[in-house]
Amino acid sequence: MAVFIDYQNVHLSAREAFLPWGSPTKEGHIDPCAFARALVAMRKRPSRLLSVRVYRGRPDPRNEPDAAAANDRQAAVWQRAGAIVCRRPLRYPHDWPDLPAREKGIDVQLACDVITEAMTHQVDAVIIASRDTDLMPALEIVRSRRLAHVETASWDGASRIRFPGEHAPWCHRMDEAAYESVRDHRDYSKS
Repeated sequence: MAVFIDYQNVHLSAREAFLPWGSPTKEGHIDPCAFARALVAMRKRPSRLLSVRVYRGRPDPRNEPDAAAANDRQAAVWQRAGAIVCRRPLRYPHDWPDLPAREKGIDVQLACDVITEAMTHQVDAVIIASRDTDLMPALEIVRSRRLAHVETASWDGASRIRFPGEHAPWCHRMDEAAYESVRDHRDYSKS
């Protein structure tokens, strides 16, 4: 099976669910490989994790050199652990830094990769860790064409992706204890 992680969505949802309001932004990160292994261990049927794919934005070093360096260090650690890290440049509005930079194209990349991975038939199940309903068309294609079994993951108390009018796909709900077990306490702001 393959696990696809919309990192910003998962990270911010975890912070919202389990950390005190106002916690520093460098806190609350997760280890994507530990997160994926925990999800696979939650499945009712025995499964083998073949792929962990993480999707997130990358700050522009010209605009945010420290954030870009921390992002690079984090991606390097994840890759050494076996994750495939897919990053796309953040988009900076003309009135940045008054308005924050935003991720662009992450959801499309994740959706395309879910379909592509399912079409290879190397995996029989995919788990998408995200609450973003923009991913629904990809999940619908994978399910309707019977390319792979589709599941999702979300934190306890957080919203989840659902097919319209259904309780499907199955959602792995991770509680605070599960969050603490996959939390990444490294400070990537330090080299």
